[in-house]
Amino acid sequence: MGSGSLAAMSIFESEYKDDMEIDEAIALVTKAIAAGVFNDLGSGSNIDVTIITKDGADIRRNYVTPNERKHPAAVYYYPPGTTAVLSEKIVPIAQRKDIVVESVEKMDLA
Repeated sequence: MGSGSLAAMSIFESEYKDDMEIDEAIALVTKAIAAGVFNDLGSGSNIDVTIITKDGADIRRNYVTPNERKHPAAVYYYPPGTTAVLSEKIVPIAQRKDIVVESVEKMDLA
């Protein structure tokens, strides 16, 4: 479960009922995932649905695409040398003062 799971679970917990028809279940899952997508910036944008029965799996990619791009993604190309590197400093992690290395004692399993 990802970062949108809290919003999705609230839909499941409030609207789930036993013995749902497949169409009802798909609508519930779609609504729950949409809640996760729209209430969490870290979630994706499209809704995929997979229906699993004793006969197999029916995978429906992009079942709902609420955030379709209106314009194709821009492609940028910057040839080498476009941006000058003013300075470069490589510091090994062991020498950095802003990183704290903690030691952990192993648990006695005896």
